[in-house]
Amino acid sequence: MAVHYRKLVDKDLHIFIEIRILQLQEEGAEATFDLKPYLQDYYKRHLDDNTFVSWLAVDENRIVGTSDMSFVEKPPYYSCPSGKIGLPSSMYVIKEYRRKGIVKFVLDKVVNEADISPLHWIC
Repeated sequence: MAVHYRKLVDKDLHIFIEIRILQLQEEGAEATFDLKPYLQDYYKRHLDDNTFVSWLAVDENRIVGTSDMSFVEKPPYYSCPSGKIGLPSSMYVIKEYRRKGIVKFVLDKVVNEADISPLHWIC
């Protein structure tokens, strides 16, 4: 097992979406319709406008873990006058790779991404 880490790019989306669906079903969601086109639309739009980032843990060509952050803008408030915040989401590692520090590493990557973003998403 030689896990390496990298950012999600457009060419990963078909595999990334499969991982997301696996995560949702493992968490108990019932597949009542085809979610893939909705996920494809969301991820493509938000990757393109830099309001979504995901870091991947990859073993050979297999995505084995992810951590994501969506960047949203809320009305300004005292502790965040810009209203721009990052919402971590979808931290997931496939079963045989768990308890190896993968989620911590990819979560640190997405949080750092928010800190260095040219859009300044962290208050």
